[in-house]
Amino acid sequence: KQWYQRRVRASKEMGFLSGYESDVMLEAHVEAIKVVGEPFATDEPYDFVEQAAYKRVAKLLEVFAKHRITAPPEESYALNRKLSGAFLLCNKLNAVIPCKPLFDRVYEHKMATAK
Repeated sequence: KQWYQRRVRASKEMGFLSGYESDVMLEAHVEAIKVVGEPFATDEPYDFVEQAAYKRVAKLLEVFAKHRITAPPEESYALNRKLSGAFLLCNKLNAVIPCKPLFDRVYEHKMATAK
């Protein structure tokens, strides 16, 4: 419950939600966050076919189309397209990738060079 509330609050602060969404929209939004974050939540290799994340997000798009009352921030569109394409490509290639270690390495490098 606390994890859920933190995601909703952060999404409102970032402009993804208005604060007037229905419960079904909030649940779909938080589920999408969870699904997209799965590959980066474990050091274990992520199996993009077995997990079928893109299919799970596609089902949530129906809820978004019906219940979304505010558009996501404009700057998020490019990232959404890139992530969608990457997930679909990984699925088509039967990819099993240790995403979190790769992300951590890129993030650490970015933080070290940003100083």
